[in-house]
Amino acid sequence: MNILLLSRDNSMNYLNVYMFMAAMVLLLAIVMRGNLPQNKRYIVWACLLMFAVYGLRDAFSIGGDSSSSYLHLFQRMKDTAWAELRASADLNDNLGWYFFAKLGFILLGGNYQLFVTIISAFVLFSFGRFINRYSVNPVQSFVYYWGLWFYTFNFSALKQSIAMALVLLAFDAVLDRKLIKFLLIMALAMQFHFPSLIFLPAFFLVRLNPRRGFIVFVAAAFLAVYFWRDQILQFMIQFYYEDHIFIGEDRFLTGKVTVMLALVVVAYIFRTPSKGDPVYTASLQFVAIATVIQLFSVYNNVFERLADYYFQFSVIFVPFIFDTRIIRNRRSGQYAVASFAPYALGILCMMRFNDIVTREASRLMPYKFFFQ
Repeated sequence: MNILLLSRDNSMNYLNVYMFMAAMVLLLAIVMRGNLPQNKRYIVWACLLMFAVYGLRDAFSIGGDSSSSYLHLFQRMKDTAWAELRASADLNDNLGWYFFAKLGFILLGGNYQLFVTIISAFVLFSFGRFINRYSVNPVQSFVYYWGLWFYTFNFSALKQSIAMALVLLAFDAVLDRKLIKFLLIMALAMQFHFPSLIFLPAFFLVRLNPRRGFIVFVAAAFLAVYFWRDQILQFMIQFYYEDHIFIGEDRFLTGKVTVMLALVVVAYIFRTPSKGDPVYTASLQFVAIATVIQLFSVYNNVFERLADYYFQFSVIFVPFIFDTRIIRNRRSGQYAVASFAPYALGILCMMRFNDIVTREASRLMPYKFFFQ
């Protein structure tokens, strides 16, 4: 315990276990040649390292929401009858989540720590499976997963973490055009976090021609948001909040939207999407859709959460852009940029990851394992 936590009073005196975990994952890539997409062993070990930090944390103190609303709801299951669950559920606390909490309380004997650990295992299993199947560079995907806030987001949003993990599982059905399977998975996701319904159009949007139809769709969406975003906003919030008014800043593009838009533009330049390249094309389209949704983040960060259902696919999308294997002319400027960009982005992501975990508001430090 003294190695991991030297002082709870001085924030400079304890080990940053998150950065230590990241260093171990990167070192493992060197030892096991983890850059190879087919290296399933590397992905498994990397996810186990992430689970050691995420799933074995002290669930009562690490994470913004884990020790408040989720804990209290879980404890209430002791005195809540099965028949009362439907009456308790609403758009923000869905029936599936209540049912899962009640079942978990019974099967686990009221052990909230184990409940959180099981959720953590499912989230990382879904993520690891997704990376193993679709990432051309798992190491980059892990770095973006940390730096783009997805990993730390899981510490504070159990319901949406489950729903986002289910969305990753639904990606198979999107690519295979299995509508019934897709709808079943999405119906389950919506039972945990109803706003996940925002991902429902994904199944149909990826059918658009990525060079014509989809570009027209995104351009039209940007124009619609620019001219009628207040009206669109009022329609969207009825699925999330009732009788709530959002007041946003008087600007159209934020810093994050600009970066997201730049990624999409660069992607079209470096690697033109096509129906013959379905995984890359779908991930590009999802990031573009996320950019449109992100435009509403000036009103409330809840829209950033909605955008994340699509933007989480950036962890495979960005490695696709800078995959030097598809750039045939090694003397071209594109090849030089593609060779350098992943390192620059990786450094930026690691710096941002460190900034996220050390913020006091994140409630991620000082770190404690459940057995400490």
